[in-house]
Amino acid sequence: MYATILFDIDGTIIDTEDVIIGALQDALVQTVGMHKTHDELTYSLGIPSDQTLAALGLTAAQQDKVASLWTELTKERQTQVHVFANMRRTLAHLQHRGIMMGIITAKTASELAHEFTWFGLNDYFDTIVTYASDIAPKPAPDPILRALAELPANHGRTLYIGDTVTDMQAAKAAHVDFAVATWGAHNLAGFTEADHFLTRPEAILDLANISALA
Repeated sequence: MYATILFDIDGTIIDTEDVIIGALQDALVQTVGMHKTHDELTYSLGIPSDQTLAALGLTAAQQDKVASLWTELTKERQTQVHVFANMRRTLAHLQHRGIMMGIITAKTASELAHEFTWFGLNDYFDTIVTYASDIAPKPAPDPILRALAELPANHGRTLYIGDTVTDMQAAKAAHVDFAVATWGAHNLAGFTEADHFLTRPEAILDLANISALA
């Protein structure tokens, strides 16, 4: 069915929620004395870090301090992050069968290098689009459109897999199908335009007409 599959990272390929939000909570307390619950910060999942901090009403100077410590704490806790079960094998199987793959992420290139590259998954992907100043972030379609142009790939045979409503909105704006990675998603009722609901990574193989993992 699909010849190209694009992936979000956090909550889709790797389980980062507790580390990212926990590090942000601690950074806020230690730098500006702000206390936020885990649930109050889940909005940060899937959007660029600068947008996360701006939404908290911090001054530019405060944002810089929080961002610096947030990054430091996230790096220190990186060993607590793991790849979702069977995701690595699924990616290998897709690559072996000739499926083009890409990453669409709200991480900057620097964040990608520090928080993702060390897992050794980059070589599975034919293109990686990170958050940068020259491209509008999700929910705008621009990152997906850039990936499609770089591959190149056909919109009608492309699937984007993510765990947030922002991911879904970006996919729909780019006119590609969207699948929810339910293993990392919150409040499935919000995914009103999703084309597929995936309950485990290996279910991706079915959408590419590939036999299940042995």
